[in-house]
Amino acid sequence: MKDWRTLCIVSFSAALLGHHWLEGSMLRHMLVQLPLLVLSGVLYAVGVGGQFRAVGRWYANIDQYGVTGLTAGLLVSAYWMIPRMLEKSLTDPLTEAAKFVSLVMLGMALPASLRRASWITQLFYLGNFSWMTAIVGIQYQTLPQRLCNAYVLDDQVDTGMAIVGAAVLVAVLWCWRLAPAILRRE
Repeated sequence: MKDWRTLCIVSFSAALLGHHWLEGSMLRHMLVQLPLLVLSGVLYAVGVGGQFRAVGRWYANIDQYGVTGLTAGLLVSAYWMIPRMLEKSLTDPLTEAAKFVSLVMLGMALPASLRRASWITQLFYLGNFSWMTAIVGIQYQTLPQRLCNAYVLDDQVDTGMAIVGAAVLVAVLWCWRLAPAILRRE
């Protein structure tokens, strides 16, 4: 359990202490810092396990079949893909704090939501996440104007290509992870 906490602290510290460097590039901001924050929440949730049983029971009541947590995952990830919000997190400390809090809390909710969700539910949300992410990546690549004034157009194009690649990679890895359950038709 201590190893999970250490990894949680390391991932959160990297996202927080390295925020100037990570936010200096759109690609690092979106594909390193944001996932690090979600990862730190996941690691925290795994590390504390059943220590917060009352909160766990409350969350289980509102997260039937994992739908609440997975829907929140789509909403939070979509919000932070909006170029204006990404840019605002660079200039407004409250928005930056909201980014950190929302993504860490999303990471904390995901393990329990995924445990409750059937493979069909997971595929539904995975498909929506991957499709949404790929479309955002394609827009970042193809739109001629800068979507985020804090970053140069070349950085936006590179980020778009990386986002599409990440969307495909996440979908492939998740389907590979779900393959045994799908084949058994659980």
